[in-house]
Amino acid sequence: MTGASDASELPIAPERTFALVVGIESYGIGRGMDLSGPARDAVRFAEWLTGTAGVPKSNLRLLLSPLARNEVGVEAKPATRENVEDALFEDLPHCDGDLLWIYWAGHGFLDPTHQLLLPYADATAGYTTHLNLTSALRWWQSNKVGGGRFRRLVTIGDSCRIDTRRAQRVGFPKVEYPTGRHTDRKQFTLYAARPGETARNRAELEAGQFTDTLLRHLQDRTLEQATLGLVEIARDVQRDFAVMKGNGTAWQEPQFEIAVGWDGSSLHGDRWTDDGTASGAPVLDQHAWTELGDLLTGRPMPPYTYEAYRWAFEVARCAAPAEHTLPSRHLTEIVRDLDSRQGTSSNIPLALPFIRHLASRSRHADWAAAANDWVDRTRERLGAAPIPPPPARTAELPALHVRLTPEGDDRFWLQLWSYQGDFENVGDYERPMDLEAVRLALGAHLVANAARSPGRIEFHIPYDLLEEPFETWQVPTGRATKTCALGGRYQVLLRCPEERQGLAEAPWRTKWEWYETHGGRHPDAVHDVRDDDVSDGLADELQLDESPVCVLAEVTGPLVMDALGAVLDGGIPIAVWRRPSPGPDESIRTALGATPPALLDVESLPAALRRARVRRRPLALLWDDPGRIPERRSLSS
Repeated sequence: MTGASDASELPIAPERTFALVVGIESYGIGRGMDLSGPARDAVRFAEWLTGTAGVPKSNLRLLLSPLARNEVGVEAKPATRENVEDALFEDLPHCDGDLLWIYWAGHGFLDPTHQLLLPYADATAGYTTHLNLTSALRWWQSNKVGGGRFRRLVTIGDSCRIDTRRAQRVGFPKVEYPTGRHTDRKQFTLYAARPGETARNRAELEAGQFTDTLLRHLQDRTLEQATLGLVEIARDVQRDFAVMKGNGTAWQEPQFEIAVGWDGSSLHGDRWTDDGTASGAPVLDQHAWTELGDLLTGRPMPPYTYEAYRWAFEVARCAAPAEHTLPSRHLTEIVRDLDSRQGTSSNIPLALPFIRHLASRSRHADWAAAANDWVDRTRERLGAAPIPPPPARTAELPALHVRLTPEGDDRFWLQLWSYQGDFENVGDYERPMDLEAVRLALGAHLVANAARSPGRIEFHIPYDLLEEPFETWQVPTGRATKTCALGGRYQVLLRCPEERQGLAEAPWRTKWEWYETHGGRHPDAVHDVRDDDVSDGLADELQLDESPVCVLAEVTGPLVMDALGAVLDGGIPIAVWRRPSPGPDESIRTALGATPPALLDVESLPAALRRARVRRRPLALLWDDPGRIPERRSLSS
């Protein structure tokens, strides 16, 4: 347990500590949003503050909106927009205090920029008024709070952190609070869950599992012990949840952040006290930044940037951000983000493995050499630990490319290429043939070349043939008359590069570049299309931005081809849809085995569809990589 403050620390005085404590169980949105427990949790947290911690009750702002059936035994104003914003932005900023605690229990959602939105009790479905907690913390970190007040701010959020796009019956207006000049005010934020996770409410206790666990670690601590020991407490709570998750009684993972930068970047370590010591890795010095500016100026983000970003955290053995996004569209700002974080188990600034990884994948030898030299000089000057070699690029499966070029009604020229690093033409057939003849020719080729069997078969076809279930084609196994389904033995991908001409080509290539740079787990990578979305304007909507890169066509049979036409016209390179079948009634995400369904990795789709087909889930995959197209050869006449 952390004891009294060090000599360099100003004492933490209860009488100079203030708190805003909020618990919301009943929402104007409707009964479907009711929670039982947050008001009671808020009261328990307030009791610790005004009890063991010794904070005067006059310094507490308690706002509660309990369910009618829940008696909390205290008087409090309701947690409406007016009351919350008056306390947080008008009342408390003018109080003469050194430390502010904010506790919030209730629903929580993440917007597309990963800001935490906390609905007020008087929020409605059509207009879901809310506290933008992320923006509010930036406001509090600025000189909007003046006079040297509130050197520290501690925020505890017992709420879910699920994507607003997964929420039903809510409509969040845009809320941002204007900030002033950045100050060095310290902020510690402890969340009940990571981005994308729900926070469990224990119905049998009518209490949040997170608050219940946290209070066990706070109950015997004084205010000073709790405040200076927040990192220790947070890690104890994380360990408790790891145990509960292991035995199946919890699913969330609490997360804490210590904000130190105006750009919102955080240290995931223990620089919370002012004892003058630093833990974790060193940061870049000015000499390193000067050289890095020359190295990165004007350089676009290359493919695999996100992969390099994640690998930096692995090398430093610290937790990577859970949201699977890059912090900026500019390399220098990504390095700045990495430099504002610290690994706690390795003496390596995160910027060094990031640049090393980029150099290992660069197609420009001169730049790669200069980047590696910068890493070596900087590491030696800072006394950082050695950096392991970056992982090799994942090898592509050997592929067989099957091109079908129309020739009259229902007949096609057949050409075959193998690909393993380079294209090799392995078959030009002399006469056009129907699809049954194509199937027989393909099966014969696979048996004859079994020693060089591909892992993937890619059909280059016209738009109309997207309706043909190539993945169910029966091909010989080579044993007597036995056959097997093509999609059960190989990854089967459909391609329409000839349809990507004119105005559709530029967005197609742009989206694929975005996918290679940001990876397939980015929350904006996948877009679900349903029957109501299929319209004349769908293609325009899909091509509007660099993302999405993948469409899951959750549409009924008559609309499938219309949806796929919009995919091609909108430049979407990847799509998944159902084949007609009496299969299970489940979403595409569930059929693909995504766990949870919201976390779908685009990169895994070819393998995931093959597994789904083996399990009798009839799914088709369009996978149009503009960098993997064999040169067109002249056709026989």
